[in-house]
Amino acid sequence: MEDPRIELNPHPTMRYTITASIADAPGAFDTIEADAQYQVTNDDCAPEQPISGARLVPSKRMKIELHRSGENLYQGDVYLDRLKDENYFLHGICEWSLVAVSVSAIHGKMEFATPLFLPRFFEPEGITRYFSYEAYNKSEMRLSITGNENRNAYADPSKTFSVKVSAREANR
Repeated sequence: MEDPRIELNPHPTMRYTITASIADAPGAFDTIEADAQYQVTNDDCAPEQPISGARLVPSKRMKIELHRSGENLYQGDVYLDRLKDENYFLHGICEWSLVAVSVSAIHGKMEFATPLFLPRFFEPEGITRYFSYEAYNKSEMRLSITGNENRNAYADPSKTFSVKVSAREANR
């Protein structure tokens, strides 16, 4: 299957502000990044593969520009309707949906990733994930970890830090 040229919606309206807050980290991070993952929700718009008959559902990852808005606090905007619903394969309109946003706090080669999937995306409390100081101190290892939602899952919960990610509808 040839990848279609996925088009951006020229007039997106469904804007949400993503907020990431970091608490109790044992040191600074080199960068804080975020991205949005979109996927087509109706796979029948994609052509069937010749041998298997499977449909490869299109997806797209897009960067979210974050800005520092306070001490260990970062914000950026994401649009639910950022990608254009279009007849990319001549099999009907492909309808796009946001699947998740993910914030990554990067220290050395270590990436501390906190994904926020739908439908939890719409819940005001968002998600908080905990990471160990031990992992932070192993920054020479190239690794992406998603931590744990339960601080008490660690041998020493007092030696953990958290990354919280939440979304709220932006003022129009």
